[in-house]
Amino acid sequence: MDAKKTKWLLWAGCLGAAILFAGDMFFYGKWGSARGLSDDVWNSVMAAVPVWRHHLGSITGPVGGGLCLLGAVGLWACGRRAAPRLAAMMLGFFYVFSLFGVLQHGIYGPIGIALRLCGGHSEAVVQMFRLEGLLLPVMRYTYYAGVAIWIALTVWKKAGVPRWTVFLCPALITGRLDSLLVYIPASLGFPLYGGWGNIVDMIWFAVLALTYREAFVKGGSA
Repeated sequence: MDAKKTKWLLWAGCLGAAILFAGDMFFYGKWGSARGLSDDVWNSVMAAVPVWRHHLGSITGPVGGGLCLLGAVGLWACGRRAAPRLAAMMLGFFYVFSLFGVLQHGIYGPIGIALRLCGGHSEAVVQMFRLEGLLLPVMRYTYYAGVAIWIALTVWKKAGVPRWTVFLCPALITGRLDSLLVYIPASLGFPLYGGWGNIVDMIWFAVLALTYREAFVKGGSA
């Protein structure tokens, strides 16, 4: 796999994050401030969203998740020559994360419809949120395990990208900036806060696609 194909895979990850962001906006996108966003606020927004938006939001899950998985293949391609075992392990973690992420994203359509038709305290809504609670720990641990390997490969100059790209990794600095979004006034505060996780993924994959060079990779294997 040459550098051009690797970059296309990374751009696919960027596109996947953009599609998942669009899906989030279908579920609960609106203009407003990010201050005081309790669970009741999110539920009321989703309950007011037309049903067709929940259908479209659910469809973005497998589409965006599949493209993000291609982005993960791009991350594997960046480090497969210098560290094939670690790169394969990283891809495995990201594969599990993407699989469960598609499930987690997809259930928000049914959750929104149930909130609209049955109310926030209905048994259907409670059980679907309980299902999400089972998915999130698997997603969290596999994501951080995969990111930890990517950071190690990047710091060791085995990932084909400059070391400074580590600071744009969503698991480090950029993903932690959501606490500052509450200070962004309406009308941008709410959509930026609601889709921040996917926005930083878009930035991360785009920067990696723009900076990847095979010349950055040091020889050897791990």
